[in-house]
Amino acid sequence: MNGHVRWSASGHRERAEELSGGRDAFIEGTERMLAEARAWRLVDMRQERRFTQAQVAERMGVSKGRISQIESGQVSGTDVVARYIEALGGSLIMVAVFGDGELRKVG
Repeated sequence: MNGHVRWSASGHRERAEELSGGRDAFIEGTERMLAEARAWRLVDMRQERRFTQAQVAERMGVSKGRISQIESGQVSGTDVVARYIEALGGSLIMVAVFGDGELRKVG
């Protein structure tokens, strides 16, 4: 024996689900974290381009409060992110990646 414990992905996931209060709570928490991470990246992109929240709101036709919700991860979704990025002057491109290495443009 070399002193190493064999790592089991399924065992870790089960433990994480248990600690978070069950499978549904684990999935909800994971989705919330991903939404927040995406939102932080949107803020970075806005600041890099020197836009204020008010300017993005005006370009999107929404309130500054709505921009704040988007940037905190409370409001997400492909359509919202696409409109936000368009307000910054960009375009959202989605790509699907498969295990065999195949890439496909989506949309």
